Amino acid sequence: MDEREELLAAICEENSASMEDLTEQYGPESFGNHEAVDRIYVTEANWSEHIASHPAILLDAKAYEMAVKISEMMAELYDHLAVKD
Repeated sequence: MDEREELLAAICEENSASMEDLTEQYGPESFGNHEAVDRIYVTEANWSEHIASHPAILLDAKAYEMAVKISEMMAELYDHLAVKD
């Protein structure tokens, strides 16, 4: 069992839910999926405004490069889940 599967099993156990329950509540076209997309958007906007453009980050070329990669990965995750929304 990989880490993702362990986390899913723990969520099921904590919530007395089955994988089918999770899929219904959080799968494609669900409110839960929409909620995740919204949280990604808010987090990426906050990251870009307050972290990636912070003077301490801008002064450090490597830190800036890393911050931009994180922003890009969040945008990719948003796009991936938004298609299912």
